Amino acid sequence: MEKLAPTVYPSMIARACSALDESPLFRDMPDGYLRVIFRIIKKINLIRLNSPILASRGTLASESGKSVETVHRVVKWLEDHGLIERVQKARAGLRGSSSPLIPTLKLLEALLLTDNRHAGKPAVVAPAAPVAQQAPAPASSRASDPGAQFETFGKLKLPSDLAWLVREQGMQGTGVLQLMKLAKQTQQRLSDVVGVTRKYLEKLEGRRLYAYLRALLSSDKDFGQRAQAASNEALALQQQTYLQEKTAAFAGQTFQSRDAKLLVTVDACGMLLEEREGRRAARPMCQTFLDAIAAGRLIARRDA
Repeated sequence: MEKLAPTVYPSMIARACSALDESPLFRDMPDGYLRVIFRIIKKINLIRLNSPILASRGTLASESGKSVETVHRVVKWLEDHGLIERVQKARAGLRGSSSPLIPTLKLLEALLLTDNRHAGKPAVVAPAAPVAQQAPAPASSRASDPGAQFETFGKLKLPSDLAWLVREQGMQGTGVLQLMKLAKQTQQRLSDVVGVTRKYLEKLEGRRLYAYLRALLSSDKDFGQRAQAASNEALALQQQTYLQEKTAAFAGQTFQSRDAKLLVTVDACGMLLEEREGRRAARPMCQTFLDAIAAGRLIARRDA
């Protein structure tokens, strides 16, 4: 019986994998690297595209069926071509260190995951460039484009996901820049720290907020890993909601393969009831089923 795999990959990830073969950036890539790069692409966080990919080299090797040495060569090739960056991070309480992979804007654009010309598509938040320190101007002078990567406060430009610290909580813009510098020194990302602790930060203002964030950055907590987990949880919820919507739309309908040997009926509980040559099986609603419909491998039965 034809099986519908339960693994769910968002359509943007599927498109990124397809774009890999078309992009001129990968024309000189050794063929043996392809499966490793596919595994890396599938771990990109769609909610925060430039989040570090925390999978170990051993994990990538196991999932791709390649050796750890091959994974190291792939990572070096990607880094040499400006497609990823590596950040060395000490592991709190453990010996040694890790070096998470950070997708660059060059890679994300090649994979069609970001297009900064269109505000509706995911945008990468890059670190602010060094600027002269000056007190921020009123919030009314900030950038008004909702899709912008930065907001402007006088002569200061701050990443959009950090600008609310100035706009709403009264922190000095120069203080945000100082915290970004401290975060880099401690091998953290201020955006990760702020994202994970925002509900606590909203209760603080000005100098108290600055002092609290500085204390967090001086701790041994790995906020990058926490931010990744929170984003993955949000993405999983988004995928679950999407599948529930499709279940409601297709409930009661029956689809068949082109040779009419496979029938799949969608019940109201979100199960796919399959039947092939008298054998039956039930599986949860999944992206593979929806992709089969979109590709025309499964078509609706008109007499169902």
